[in-house]
Amino acid sequence: MTRRTTALMAVVLLTSSAVSAQETGTDSATGNEEVRSETGNSPQSLTDDFEQTETIVAEKGRKWTFTPLEGVWDRKKYWKLAFNLPRTERTDGVDMTWKTAFSISLQQGRNLYFHSKPLWGMVKFGLDYGFMDLSYSKLKLKDIEAFPSEGTAAGSNPDGFDDIVSPEPDRPGISSIMEEMGINLGMHKIDYSLHVGPTINVNPWKHLIVSLYFHAKPTATGIIENENFSYGFGVAFAAGFSASYKALTIGVEGQWSKIKYKQMSFNEDYDEDLSYDEDLGYEDFSISNIFNTETFKLRQRGPRLYVAIRF
Repeated sequence: MTRRTTALMAVVLLTSSAVSAQETGTDSATGNEEVRSETGNSPQSLTDDFEQTETIVAEKGRKWTFTPLEGVWDRKKYWKLAFNLPRTERTDGVDMTWKTAFSISLQQGRNLYFHSKPLWGMVKFGLDYGFMDLSYSKLKLKDIEAFPSEGTAAGSNPDGFDDIVSPEPDRPGISSIMEEMGINLGMHKIDYSLHVGPTINVNPWKHLIVSLYFHAKPTATGIIENENFSYGFGVAFAAGFSASYKALTIGVEGQWSKIKYKQMSFNEDYDEDLSYDEDLGYEDFSISNIFNTETFKLRQRGPRLYVAIRF
């Protein structure tokens, strides 16, 4: 009896252990499948997260990337109407300074961009050039040295042009023909220039374009006062800033130059310089007997304010 009881209890215990082991194995297998399932889904989740982040970054990036409006860079030609405020002074001989009573200029030009698409969506580098810059100035003498240096005489004209040079320094105050007639046309200066130079253009907002530029300006210039005429050739320079919105532009620039002039004036005593021969006539007749020629240098600098139409 005791042996039968012990054997029965042993069978029950073994059966219970087997059932527990089976349940544990099942639970473990189920857990492993869940872990494998979670592990299997992890790469896809990372991919989705990356794509979502990339979309957000792209949307934010578009907010900071400027897309230019259509046609904003199409207006490359322009005409400028400018008002000048130059200061003119002599750099050799007598110290003389002229102020501007009135000065105006008309300029034509064009922008040539180095690249078709703007950098960073808003910047273009280019070349600004033109074949016409015509200026007219009415000048008035502002200051003159109290004691002229040797070789230069102070004349009587209040505009000061006949004070620049004098063919006869030992005869100060000599009157010209037009002065004797009571005529004074004033002092007038005319400049004709070409221009070329680099430019930086920025389009920060809608149709607004802001430009910085520098110009070299080969120049032919002349000064007229009564019967006196001076002419010169040289290179002027300009640097400026402008703001354009669609077709309208406003701007300011500084100009400076130093040019050597030749003055031609009528020789009132040319007939006294001629020697007459009955057989040969006037032996020494030449243009140099009719006109006197002297040289001088003028420096000019000052601002220019302008409005322009672009098309």
